[in-house]
Amino acid sequence: MPRGNVLNVDVQDFIKAIVAMRCKERIEPRSTRHFARIYRKLFSVTTKMPWELSTEDLERFLSLEHTDTKVEDATLVLAKIINENMLSHNCPLVPEIENTLTVRLAQSLYERKEGEKLPDKKTLYELARIVFQEAPRSHHDCIRFCIVRILILTGLRINEVLLLPRNCLQWTRQIDVVTGRQAGQVGGLSRTLRLRYFAEKHEEGRPDALVEEYYWVPVRFQNAVANAVELALTATGRLSKVLAAQHLQPQLYQRSDLRQFKTTAGNKLTTADLLFLVIFGGSGPLPPSIQKNEAIAPISLSALYHSLCGTNRKSDRTLFMRYGRSKEALSMRLRPHSLRHSLHTELLRLNISDTIVTEQFSRQSVAQTHEYDHRSLAERLEFVRLPETAQASIRSGQPEELVAKMVVSGMASESHIGRTFKSIQAEHGDEAAFIYLAANSDGFHVTPYGYCTNSFSMNPCARHLKCFDGCRHFVASGITEHKTQLEELRGKLFAMRAKASSRPARSAGRKNQIAHADQLISGVDAALSAQPQMPVFPEGADLSASDTDLFR
Repeated sequence: MPRGNVLNVDVQDFIKAIVAMRCKERIEPRSTRHFARIYRKLFSVTTKMPWELSTEDLERFLSLEHTDTKVEDATLVLAKIINENMLSHNCPLVPEIENTLTVRLAQSLYERKEGEKLPDKKTLYELARIVFQEAPRSHHDCIRFCIVRILILTGLRINEVLLLPRNCLQWTRQIDVVTGRQAGQVGGLSRTLRLRYFAEKHEEGRPDALVEEYYWVPVRFQNAVANAVELALTATGRLSKVLAAQHLQPQLYQRSDLRQFKTTAGNKLTTADLLFLVIFGGSGPLPPSIQKNEAIAPISLSALYHSLCGTNRKSDRTLFMRYGRSKEALSMRLRPHSLRHSLHTELLRLNISDTIVTEQFSRQSVAQTHEYDHRSLAERLEFVRLPETAQASIRSGQPEELVAKMVVSGMASESHIGRTFKSIQAEHGDEAAFIYLAANSDGFHVTPYGYCTNSFSMNPCARHLKCFDGCRHFVASGITEHKTQLEELRGKLFAMRAKASSRPARSAGRKNQIAHADQLISGVDAALSAQPQMPVFPEGADLSASDTDLFR
C-alpha cells in the first residue's frame, strides 16, 4: 500500500491527463468525474506508477469488494487508454472481465430498439399531468415544473434547458417576399417561434464560451413553451434584479457563483441573465421582499435530478411523491434524458426525415440522431407501400413482405439481395424482381456484430460469421449490443497484434500475423464508424461464394 494521504505527483498528472482527454472528447462531466474517483482508488491500493501497471494489477483491483457498478467500465477504459498509447512496459493490459451483456433479439416486430432508454409510458403521463395541471407548492417546484415542461416539449438536453437565458423567446413575423402578404395566407406560417439556447457538445464550444443556437418550436407546442418561459420570468423577476445588483458590486459579496459568461456570438451575460433562478437552500414560496445579500443562483442539475429520480436518502421527496394521486405514482422515477430520446423517436416515427431532425437539434451528423432512434422495425416500415405488381408474389404479413419493404425503402437496398433485386428489376421488370424477393425472403439475419443480408438457404456462410473481414453482406445495425461486441473484439485483436509484435523479428509467421491483425482491426473500425442500416463493405467480397478454381 502507498504511504501518506496524497497520491504521487506523477499519478496525479496521469489522472488529470485522462480527465483532460475525456473533456476534450466531450464525454459527460459527471461520468469523467466518477471515473477519476475510481482511478484514485486504484492508485491508492498499489505503489506502482502508471507505466508499471500490468494485467495482474488491474485484475487484483477488480477482485476487491466494490459497491460501485462502474468499476469494471472504468478499468476497461483505463486499459484501452494505456494500450492504444503504449503507456506501460507491460502492454497489452487485458483484464479478464465476465461479459454479462448478450445480444438480445427482438421478440416481435413491434418491440422498440433499446426501449429501456425511453420513459415508462405511465410515468411519463403522470409527470405530464403533474407539471401541466398541479399547482406548485413552492418556488423551487414552480421552476421545476417549467423546466420539465420545456424538456418534454423540446427534447433539449437538461443543461441546455437549465442555462436558458431570460430573453430566450424570439417571435418572428414571416412575410412572403413575392406577394408581400403574410406567409400564412400563401400556405406558410405567419408567426414562428425560436428558442435561443446554449448548445452542448459543439466543437466551437470552450470552457469560457457558450455556443449560441436556436431551436425552432413546432407550431402545436409554441403556446405551451411560451407559457412555461413566461411563468418562469414572472416567478424570478425579483430574484433577477437582486442578483444583477450583486454582480455590479461583487466585492461586497464573497460568493464564487457570481459568474460571467461570453458566447460565440460575442454577447456577454451573467447568472442574473439566466431564466431559472432560485434562493439557495430556500423552501416554500418566495418571501415578500428579497434581501440584498440573498444567495441567489440558477437551479442546480442535482436538484432537478433528485426531484425526478430521487436518491438513497429517505428525506428526499420526488415530484411523484409530493403530487402523485395514486400509490403506484409514489414509487415512480424518470431520468430527464429519456425525454430527449422520447421526442427524437416520436419525430422519426412520424416519418420526419432524419436530416430535418438532425438540423432541428443542431447535431453534427445524422449518425448522432440515429443513436436516439428507438423505433421498432414495424414503425420503421409503417410508411412503406409496395407497388401493386408485388401483391401477386409477396404475401401480406409474411417474411417476404418484411424483406421487400426493407429493400424498397432503402434500408437494405445496398445489400447483396437489394442489388440483385435492382439488377433483375432493370432487366426483367418489377414482377420478376419481386418473385426473386419472395424466393429469397430468408436473406436477412442478425449476427453478434450487425445484420447479414445473405440468403443462407442459397449460399451458406462459409466464413462462420467473420462479417468484419470485408464481407459484402455485412450491414451495420447501430445497436448498442453489437457495438459492444465489436469493441471487445477490437481489444482482443490489439492484444493479438501486440503479442505477435513482441516476438523476435525472424519468428515464423510474425509478419503475416501482424498484417492479418491489422486487416481485421481495420474491418472492425469500419463497422464501428458505419452509418446504421448501411452496408459496411459495399464493394467487398461475397464471402458466401467459393472461388471458381481453388488451386489456381
